[in-house]
Amino acid sequence: MKFTNILVPFDKSDHALHALTLAKGLAEEDAAIKLHVVSVVYVSDIPPALGLDANPYESVPPLLIQPDLYEKLVDAALEREKNDMKQAIGGLLDGMSNNIDIAVVNAPSPVDGINDYAKDHACDLIVMGSRGLGVLRGMLGSVSYGVLRSAEVPVLVAKKDEDEK
Repeated sequence: MKFTNILVPFDKSDHALHALTLAKGLAEEDAAIKLHVVSVVYVSDIPPALGLDANPYESVPPLLIQPDLYEKLVDAALEREKNDMKQAIGGLLDGMSNNIDIAVVNAPSPVDGINDYAKDHACDLIVMGSRGLGVLRGMLGSVSYGVLRSAEVPVLVAKKDEDEK
């Protein structure tokens, strides 16, 4: 099976960088392979200050503010996350001839966000890291386990050896 649209969920961790490095190796085999690097955030609460520089992860229910202001706050939070992602990725993807999409999506959970993105963008492989702190007691993290169980496409869980530098 040849993969043409690879999704890498990215939370800026060393494990996510490890998965991205593996996905990069797969994508470099063919310039026609598209690489999607995606962060999933849950932005539902608005901060008390209601300013665009405020932290949208703090608490005032969205129903108390104007919808257009809420949209601006969410967009600002997603843009901030995208910039943080690019900084964490650094030069890892520089020089690749592949089409690379770096995106941030707002979703009710990381598992939902990953699966929805994969479906909406016709991804045919998900390559993700795992911290190994979750449901299977050291084998998989809870997000990777959730995606593995619910994804409609193959999932490669790239568990990083803790001794790797």
